[in-house]
Amino acid sequence: MQVQDQHGQRIRFCKAQDGTRIAFATTGVGPPVVRAAHYLSHLQFDVESPVWYHWIRELSRYNHYIRYDERGCGLSDWNVSDFTFEAWVSDLETVVDSLNLNKFTLLGVSQGGPVSIAYAARHPGRVDKLVLYGTYALGYAKRERTQEDKELGEKRRLMHKLMELGWGQDNPAFRQLFTSLFIPDAGPEQMRWFNELQRVSCPPQNALKFDDVNSNIDVTDLLEEIDVPTLILHAREDAIVPFDQGRLLATQIRGARFVPFEGRNHILLENEPAWPIFLREIRQFQGVSPQDQVFTKQVITDRLPEHELSETKKLIVQTDEIALARFSVVGNYLRYQAEVRNSLKDWKQKIIMGLKSPSNGENYLVWAPPGSGKTYFVQELANSLKDTVSYEELNLAQLSENEFRSKLDQLSSIRQSSLCLVDEVDAKPGQSWPYEALLPGLERGGGGRVSFVLAGSSTSEMQEMKQRIMTRPKGPDLLSRIPSGNEFVIPTLSQGDKFVLGLGQFRQAGKKRAHPVNEVEKLAVYYVCITPRLSNPRQFREFTNQAVQRLPQGEDRVKYDHLFNAGDPENKEFWERTKTVREELVGQFVSVRD
Repeated sequence: MQVQDQHGQRIRFCKAQDGTRIAFATTGVGPPVVRAAHYLSHLQFDVESPVWYHWIRELSRYNHYIRYDERGCGLSDWNVSDFTFEAWVSDLETVVDSLNLNKFTLLGVSQGGPVSIAYAARHPGRVDKLVLYGTYALGYAKRERTQEDKELGEKRRLMHKLMELGWGQDNPAFRQLFTSLFIPDAGPEQMRWFNELQRVSCPPQNALKFDDVNSNIDVTDLLEEIDVPTLILHAREDAIVPFDQGRLLATQIRGARFVPFEGRNHILLENEPAWPIFLREIRQFQGVSPQDQVFTKQVITDRLPEHELSETKKLIVQTDEIALARFSVVGNYLRYQAEVRNSLKDWKQKIIMGLKSPSNGENYLVWAPPGSGKTYFVQELANSLKDTVSYEELNLAQLSENEFRSKLDQLSSIRQSSLCLVDEVDAKPGQSWPYEALLPGLERGGGGRVSFVLAGSSTSEMQEMKQRIMTRPKGPDLLSRIPSGNEFVIPTLSQGDKFVLGLGQFRQAGKKRAHPVNEVEKLAVYYVCITPRLSNPRQFREFTNQAVQRLPQGEDRVKYDHLFNAGDPENKEFWERTKTVREELVGQFVSVRD
């Protein structure tokens, strides 16, 4: 099976020697670069993330970039018995063999480093170049040679205990602590994404197994066997992998080039001074010309391929007036493409008819990729029925067992028709109580006419989500309560969707503040459509509210400058970056009406 998403990455699966399905993704064209897997990854989630997307974008610019999710993690099989270092090396061999790669650059980041070292030692004829970033030859349990090593080892053992106690409980304080160690200098949005990655990437029992194996890795005996050109990069103040581990690799691998740089983050973020250093070193190592590297700096923050940027600009330039009602599915949930819009309207009507049925309410199963606005869709549907239907929203990932059961009990006492969204229905995979608690409500409609919408986003498609649910306690029973024909997929947002969504959110923000918005400058619309951090309705809503707050009294037009606070460097950077396209967008407005 192969899936291609809106970012152009192609997701496929191969089978390891023990039958475990390994998910891998490919992007870009050029000499192949294979990134050895590490835990805390999710092929689909990472391509949306401000923590990892710049890695994917830039490493795909001149190369055929190949990533895969580790067994027990991301889109690969979660329920596996073999959690060993040998299995990790074998999985890398499986991915490489499935793509028939003869020569390639091998990239080892963090845990992927020792796996890459083992592979390069076994297959020197296939690894053309080896790049090791923020990685190690010794797991933390094997490093206790100095007092500093012992202190760090004690901290890591404490973190392991916290993983045992906190990961499975979705404790926000725990997740933030973990994030603060990995990316201490990250901004709030980057931290939020990394917090969420911990939840969607793997269940708690797998996280503990990963940490157990990682802590006892020792590939020091293999370092002198490495006989390929090697580049090693390491942040001086990395709190996860000590700087001395990078020095150890550089000392023991013959001819290795060692590049230290300032920084505390274990994952190199795009806004760090070291990021262009990292790119320059890797590209020089691979033979990319200096002229191309200068060009890269000019386009480094473009998230979309050039043809999509061109199509987005063309759409905005050609639109002078827009009636939002034409694009409405329900309320303020807008979709640009008629085919998508009509499909979602059919689903909307099906839910409404189920709520009006004299029998118990219907149950629905929904899969949607991250950022497609599934929650916003159901919220807008509920809002359109607020006079006759009550609404309850339960996020399984965020609720404890007692909270979840209590809310379901409250729902069962409501006598009027009710709509209940159970979001992240595939969360907490290692626990039996979620579906045990849900089943009575799904069976009897909660005691009144309750329609349950069970929604998830953490897999690559509906079928995979159903397969994961099937493997859980009471999972088959839960799926049996979804009538035939009540499964729906919400497509990812297109550039046209972002266009109408952005304009709609500007209009709504004006209404909420009693400050009418009737026009939006086209350069402002272009910014909203192509900016990576604006990828779902919630982010659009927060951003447009802030912009409308900056409008002076009496101004009913949102201009490009209203998007930023005074002195915001992003304003200047975007202005410079769009100098070749902004002539047709500056001073031109789209008139917006309901």
